[in-house]
Amino acid sequence: MADPAGDRDSRTVKRAVRQAVVLAVVMMLSLSLYLAVLWWRGQEARITTQTAWDRAIPFRPAWVWVYLLPYLLGPLIAACLTRQTFAWYVRRGLVLVLISVVFFAILPTKTVRPAATDLGDGPTAQLYRNMVAIDGPAANAAPSLHVSLTCLLAWALIRDFPRWWAVCLTVTGIVVVWLSTLLTWQHHLIDVATGILLGSTLAVPWPRGRLTRKEDPYRPVAP
Repeated sequence: MADPAGDRDSRTVKRAVRQAVVLAVVMMLSLSLYLAVLWWRGQEARITTQTAWDRAIPFRPAWVWVYLLPYLLGPLIAACLTRQTFAWYVRRGLVLVLISVVFFAILPTKTVRPAATDLGDGPTAQLYRNMVAIDGPAANAAPSLHVSLTCLLAWALIRDFPRWWAVCLTVTGIVVVWLSTLLTWQHHLIDVATGILLGSTLAVPWPRGRLTRKEDPYRPVAP
């Protein structure tokens, strides 16, 4: 006779892997759409979002490792979400991407980046050069998709893990990612602020009810 607990765990693992794969595919498709609009309208960007405050922020190319980390951690985090929250995130994430690319096409804005020729050698310098070569020209600035999508992901994590320590860990991690967008001069303060506003706006109307036993048969029933 099969072990019900083992079967439940097996199905949970399968669902986690499926969610990770689905989000990875969605991320790649969203990135492709972002780059298509960038290459189409990026050269037309005339509005620069850099302010005097941004010019006071130091340029730290080593933060490119943190900046790119969400591409690796996003699918892993998706694997930890409940089925309901994962669907919530994907639906709102797709709407967020569509809103952003339409805005990029209608009103292209750009950032100011330091020359990548003075970075020297080494893996960090090469990674930064490769990133700006792909993500060029320096347009599609506001609202920052990097910020808005990680903001929405933070809301998804808080939805599933509302304990104070989990909220503090989530907020700290997301703020560090946002800081990396500023220290690499990939984005400026206006881009970050509008990204947070967009991500949080789309996160507001979530369903508050938790999954029932009928909706998720693999969730253990409390004694």
